[in-house]
Amino acid sequence: MAAQRLGEDSVTVVFMGDGATSEGDAHEALNLASVFNAPVVFFVQNNQWAISVPVSRQMAGPSLAHRAIGYGMPGVRVDGNDVLACFAVVEEAAARARAGGGPTLVEAVTYRMGPHTTSDDPTRYRDDDEVQRWRARDPIERFRAYLQNAGVWTERVEDRVSRRCERMRAELRDSVINEPDVDIAEVFDDVYDRITPELARQRDELAAELAGEA
Repeated sequence: MAAQRLGEDSVTVVFMGDGATSEGDAHEALNLASVFNAPVVFFVQNNQWAISVPVSRQMAGPSLAHRAIGYGMPGVRVDGNDVLACFAVVEEAAARARAGGGPTLVEAVTYRMGPHTTSDDPTRYRDDDEVQRWRARDPIERFRAYLQNAGVWTERVEDRVSRRCERMRAELRDSVINEPDVDIAEVFDDVYDRITPELARQRDELAAELAGEA
């Protein structure tokens, strides 16, 4: 919406999981974007599980993409393990948004191979056969095979890409570790032009607590 008012042609892409679509703020954002014709692409990664709750228990409709019609926007369901299909769908949605066509809801169907968190044990709620079926559809292996067949991907290219990725990861870790701590007061001071008395009280209380821990 800010991009609209500034006259920019930028498009905002929102990435969220299937579980997030069950939250109220997701519905509010989808509705608001549609009402104001905002240039947004909502990319939902449907990995079949919201922690231990399967997608079949998260909704009664035929797909997450079907929800789009209720908000007055296009809904597209795509193979989330197909790199080129996902690129094509998002590219089309972004072009539509830039042309003033408003938001699009994209549902990318994929699968969460590992646990949700380090404390999660997925073997308690799903069987290994299901996991293995999806493992055979690994998007990286599929895309690598496609590029190899097209004569684009070679061992030399893979080695160069791997070394570049390793270097980028190291640089990113160093930049994060060496970044100075953010002033916690910004959480309060950047919300309103004039801070409310209640927020001022909370800010002072937190500052005193942090000072006591120092």
